[in-house]
Amino acid sequence: MALFLKKNAIRENRIENVGRWPIRMTDFFLVDDYEFPPSRFLEVFYVRSGNFLHETESGTQAVRTGTAIVHHPSSRHVVKQPDQVKLTRVRLLPEWFAADFGSIMGSPDALSLFFAPIWFQLPQESRVQVFTTRNSQQPLLLNLFELLHQCLRTGRHAEPVSRVALLEILILLGDEYHAYWRGGNRLALPGELLKAMELIERSIASGGRLPLKQLQTDTGLTQEEINQLFRKQLGLPLMEYTLNRRVHHGALRLLGTGDPTETISALYGFSDPSQFEKAFEGAFGFLPETYRMKFSVAQGNAEAEVPA
Repeated sequence: MALFLKKNAIRENRIENVGRWPIRMTDFFLVDDYEFPPSRFLEVFYVRSGNFLHETESGTQAVRTGTAIVHHPSSRHVVKQPDQVKLTRVRLLPEWFAADFGSIMGSPDALSLFFAPIWFQLPQESRVQVFTTRNSQQPLLLNLFELLHQCLRTGRHAEPVSRVALLEILILLGDEYHAYWRGGNRLALPGELLKAMELIERSIASGGRLPLKQLQTDTGLTQEEINQLFRKQLGLPLMEYTLNRRVHHGALRLLGTGDPTETISALYGFSDPSQFEKAFEGAFGFLPETYRMKFSVAQGNAEAEVPA
């Protein structure tokens, strides 16, 4: 009786894609150098096995199994001298999590690492963060990546289980980053600001105007003091921040429903569709209908393959 053994060694670079927007996953099996070009999407990499040298504009460092790489739209980065590497990349649209605001704000590390550069206008020292996760957390992260992979492979990219699995990955990685840097990345926001932001989310969800008087009552601040607080902490004045959040909720609606632009515009407090279109294009670089055509889970999206 012949005994056949499966060879696990990687003989040449191989790339496997799964999923569609708003969550896309790619597995890279690498034995030769590989360059990741600049991307306009938020990308999360996780080294599932192997080790290599990781080169960015700021230098080169050795990474191993369990290393996470968070890459905001930025410059290239390169895998060099890979030793039997399996590297998983997840691309995501942060606006897909617009309705998960409470969960994200309750996880300041995830907020700092993944969402602050998108939702706010905060300066970033680096657009690539590299850190090693703790051995005790790696099995949990691997299980979550496998769950997400199974969901995407079976066409469940738009279902809550996929969104929740990815959000849990982001929260766990944010916590690991906090442990790695020993507190250096946490975005601490004053209580008055958090109260104001929560009220803004409620007003957006209800489709009403921003209740400025209630905002002053809840925070104990004048409108000018509130405006200064937003500028100082988030880099945006109050009204611009509120507009930004309305647009993100509108984007989520475009992704998940077939509602007409006029309906979404009215739902989130815009005076007319043209105002929504102008604000939306300023935030995302696309008009609403173009954005929906490219990324919507309700209508399918135009890009059939995940580019490297």
